[in-house]
Amino acid sequence: MPLGVGLMKNADWALVISLGILWGMSFVFVELLLAYLSPFMIVYLRVAIGAFFLLAYIFIRKAAFDWSAETILTLIIMALLNNVVPFLLITIGQQTTTGGLASILNANTAFVTIVLAAALVPHETLTINRVVGALIGVVGVTMAIGYQNIFQLYDGNSGKYLILLATISYALAGIWAKLKMQSMSPMIAATGMLVMSTLILTPYAFAFHFDELVSLDLVVIHYALAFALFCSVIAYFLYFKILERTGAGNLLICTIIIPPSSILVNAILLGEIITLAEMIGLAIITIGLLVLDGRIVNKILKINRNIDKL
Repeated sequence: MPLGVGLMKNADWALVISLGILWGMSFVFVELLLAYLSPFMIVYLRVAIGAFFLLAYIFIRKAAFDWSAETILTLIIMALLNNVVPFLLITIGQQTTTGGLASILNANTAFVTIVLAAALVPHETLTINRVVGALIGVVGVTMAIGYQNIFQLYDGNSGKYLILLATISYALAGIWAKLKMQSMSPMIAATGMLVMSTLILTPYAFAFHFDELVSLDLVVIHYALAFALFCSVIAYFLYFKILERTGAGNLLICTIIIPPSSILVNAILLGEIITLAEMIGLAIITIGLLVLDGRIVNKILKINRNIDKL
């Protein structure tokens, strides 16, 4: 999946780091909201509030939208793969998993994507750095989960595997977007995806969570608003600005930033400390992501070649 990569200026680094922090904060917001709401309601409020603000932005900008059946179907599938399914899996998973570990496991998305893309997307190849990066990532995930009980499933550790399932859904969403949504405006795509997610979840929300919905208090509403605004609305704006300024390749850096930012905020706000095994797993996953990205490896090889010529 060849991705455009542009030169990074200081302002670009600020955007990338900010996006990584905002996405890392999503795991913290889930931790906070799980004390008040069911996993379903957390997801529903996130997509519904996000859809409302992005729709308002689209209407203010008077952006054109294609209402064809093909576009609607494409957005429905994208909503399921990129919002409904992974958001629910991660939120349910965080009932038995800390936000820090969830953010570490979520980094597995990059490795799953390159493997599935090679199998499903025409003209995609597994280069050496992608294969090595993915293998290193698998070792890191195994270390973070705990190699001694990786094949043991019980109530206390099931959340880890739900989050890993979410990374597969995210990977499929990335492939679907590459195949079906490249001609669609990113802002229209994001708005349509959140709107479709809201429409998918609303019948269930009113049928089975109506009492929870009407009994929301101000504290919960404030948390939910902040969650949706920071981690969906503002994050999408930063995402599109990065795409515009530097290309999609630099978004992989956000994946590297998400776990440490989530771990730091979790430690400050919730007092959660990750284990040594999780920290080692994070370090290995970070190395895998850097190898997968390829730029640092290529620079090292170039330096070595220049040294050999001396």
